[in-house]
Amino acid sequence: MRLLLVFLAFVLFSLGVRWFYVCQIRGECGPKLENGTLRLSTLELQADGKTILSGYDHFFFPTNSAVPELNEDNRKFLDKTAVFLFDNARQKLCITGNYGLDEKGADTGFYENLGLQRANAIRQELVSRGVEEKRLSLDYNAGAATVRQQPIEFNPFDVANTIDYARLSYTFEDMTFSDLNFLPDSAAFKPGLYLVRYADALRQHLVKNPQAKLMIVGHTDNTGDPKSNFELGLKRAQSVMRYLRELGLAPDRMTAVSEGEKHPIAPNETEVGRRRNRRVNFIIE
Repeated sequence: MRLLLVFLAFVLFSLGVRWFYVCQIRGECGPKLENGTLRLSTLELQADGKTILSGYDHFFFPTNSAVPELNEDNRKFLDKTAVFLFDNARQKLCITGNYGLDEKGADTGFYENLGLQRANAIRQELVSRGVEEKRLSLDYNAGAATVRQQPIEFNPFDVANTIDYARLSYTFEDMTFSDLNFLPDSAAFKPGLYLVRYADALRQHLVKNPQAKLMIVGHTDNTGDPKSNFELGLKRAQSVMRYLRELGLAPDRMTAVSEGEKHPIAPNETEVGRRRNRRVNFIIE
């Protein structure tokens, strides 16, 4: 019995020494540090209430950057996510990019914010693995600087099932702009920097592709009645079309339509949600 107690004490001592060496000295317990980069190992993929992947390293983006620093764990997660989509043809994937409020001044091309740009960078990683771009929609969240520890979220969804909010593509051929372009109950159009950049690229695209046409879709929040919102959405689309016409786009290559309040992309119960729903959608046909 005494020998057994000595043996157990030795085992416990060995485990304690190993924990101290691995966790305290090498820092391999909990969040990983790679060249000063914090990596939480809590990334997961869930679908229909089931966990498909779990325990993977989160992606990392330097401050104000949309270029991910991928490690081997990230690549494995992307590989397996691609396989999941190949095996489940009805599933689509919404990729949400997070960014800190301290990163609002970052240059994001014609994406409205860094969250969308980061989500698109990860989308391109999946596209390079053979996933169709049309199966990958984008979304974004903004928060404290700590959101950079978990900058990307993956949410599969089945188109056949009813979803509360529309999923947006945010591709050049199907681009949406919402932030501060329209005030409540107003059709007055104030193009932001990102939309101005997109409009310039759009003009060049239509010049190079004379057969292409553009449909401009106006959307509203749910303030007011549906009929008034439909008319407001149309006026917003027409305001944008006038702006593009001033840039030199031919009127006969553009169509303005309205969806009114029918397809919210965020809750109308909050001002942030209503602002996102006051948007215009560009569809190149």
